Amino acid sequence: MKIVAKTLYGFENVLADELKELGAKSIKIGNRVVEFEGDKKMLYTTNLWLRTAISILVPIKSFSFRDEKDLKREFSKFNFSQYMTPNKTFAVKGAVNSPEFSYTKYPMLLLKDAIADFFNDKVGQRPSVDTKSPHVVFDIHISQNDCTVSINSSGAPLFQRGYRKGTGLAPLNEVVAAGLIYLSGWDMKSNFVDIMCGSGTLPIEAALMANGIPSNISRKQYAFMNWPDFDKQLWQDIYDEAPKVPKRDLGFTIVGSDTDGDVILKARDNVKALPLSKTVSFEVKDFKDAVPPEDGGTLICNPPYGERLDDFAIWDVYKDMGDFFKKQCPGYTCWVLSSNFDAFKRIELKPSKKIQVYNGSLSCDFRKYDIFKGSMIEHKYGVKK
Repeated sequence: MKIVAKTLYGFENVLADELKELGAKSIKIGNRVVEFEGDKKMLYTTNLWLRTAISILVPIKSFSFRDEKDLKREFSKFNFSQYMTPNKTFAVKGAVNSPEFSYTKYPMLLLKDAIADFFNDKVGQRPSVDTKSPHVVFDIHISQNDCTVSINSSGAPLFQRGYRKGTGLAPLNEVVAAGLIYLSGWDMKSNFVDIMCGSGTLPIEAALMANGIPSNISRKQYAFMNWPDFDKQLWQDIYDEAPKVPKRDLGFTIVGSDTDGDVILKARDNVKALPLSKTVSFEVKDFKDAVPPEDGGTLICNPPYGERLDDFAIWDVYKDMGDFFKKQCPGYTCWVLSSNFDAFKRIELKPSKKIQVYNGSLSCDFRKYDIFKGSMIEHKYGVKK
């Protein structure tokens, strides 16, 4: 069957690579989506394992329509008993870009009414709508006069991993964190450092990767569990086969630090829920006082962008960060995510790579700084200056 994995801008190729690793077929990269072919086992497996997917959709039907009445007529042809029973709650979500509708949520209302009418006519019972925690989620995508209706196998977004017990202000989305780690090229064999870790999302996602544990191992619910054709034994077999116990010693260090003791306590609680305490640690420390582990590795940080600080205060943070890279991080590849392009200049290092990604609604740069041991001449030519 055709399956569609939704992701965030900039992570499409990373998601495609993940799907290849899982054995998906006929992979096709689109804008914020990756299409592929797979069976029910692949559908369940992708929900458990994919780190950079927001949700996994199964298209039901694609068609063209002339106007509102025609769209309503098409919805009335669906056999919704294939996808849910009337005792299950449901929701309709999606995206509409069409001149036919001045109110973009109107097609969702049409589909909602079609589902309710179908079961009322068939069994005399209308299923209830639940926008917060529905059993079944339908997805509409309309572009001009083309419509695709899908059923969302994930339900709640897949960045809701199930391990997060507490967060600080503006926590980094888990899908963004995993995508950044993949984009950084971290080899999962060397040190990983986050000097502004907040509640620990980046180090925790790194530890899950390094230990080969699925991203959603702590998650208990998926929408496909409420489908009429849910294969409970197949899902149990997939879950039972997945690694759950971290390695005793990775042979390298994964560490996060932050000045806020309260968020570090939350980070420690989050990591205990997996449990990964033996392979990732958290410290209360200002990054200016931090000493990264020897032998180099990868450093990723998501510093404040300036929303809560004035320009001069945020510039000082970025300048201090650049100084820290130069003095304390020889042998490290340092990556910084930020939407503050003026503050980037204060790092006073030339990035070797810039990647555009989004953190929520903010367009950000993910910039790479190679911090060499010794001089550039030594690194490039192997000779001492």
